Amino acid sequence: MTAYGCTVGIGEVYAEGRERISALVVGLGQQDGDRPVPTCPGWSVRDVVAHLAGVCTDVLAGNVAGVATDPWTDAQVRARRGRPIAQVVEEWSEAAPQVEALAHAFPARMGDQWVADLTTHEHDIRTALGRPGARDSQGLAVGLSFVVELGLHPGVSERGLPPLEVRAGERVWSVGPGQAAGTLDAPAFALFRALTGRRSPAQIRGFSWTVAPDPYIPAFQFGPFTTTAADIEE
Repeated sequence: MTAYGCTVGIGEVYAEGRERISALVVGLGQQDGDRPVPTCPGWSVRDVVAHLAGVCTDVLAGNVAGVATDPWTDAQVRARRGRPIAQVVEEWSEAAPQVEALAHAFPARMGDQWVADLTTHEHDIRTALGRPGARDSQGLAVGLSFVVELGLHPGVSERGLPPLEVRAGERVWSVGPGQAAGTLDAPAFALFRALTGRRSPAQIRGFSWTVAPDPYIPAFQFGPFTTTAADIEE
């Protein structure tokens, strides 16, 4: 199985993102490791890395009851509180390659979801540290496809909204059943962040729409994701 728009498998896409994050955080001092992450309220940079490491460790251990729920992720963070960030990265570096090697066999689109989670948190960490980058990564391409197709599309359909043509650069999706009644055009990075709860309604309205955006804003809220009250600048 290859990732969307890529000639490599989903495990390799995940590994690329993991290596970028590890390089960002492994040398951080305590102050930066404890830096709050504005897009993950209540979590520090260290906590986000703890969650990422915990996902891989839990998958290997078969601890997937409640996967992606708040109790599941909170347990990952609590279990690693107080550990040096380099130690958490070391745990992740040992567990993740084993999961990456199995990722081709994940059912349905769980591999895409796994990469979308990683990519979301990569940019959460970058925002907290003031270190933007990797906005055209393979992980972002995979993650954006996942949240448009499994988040925005059913959100539009279930609300009975007129279908949209969604454009992000050269990529185009039909969202909702039937012929598109209008278009939404946004940069890929901004659209991905909006669909993972990292943009406000005002920012979503600021995308290029040929229809009134307000009826569609609730469709940007699905699963664990809700729009933010305040604008997020990255």
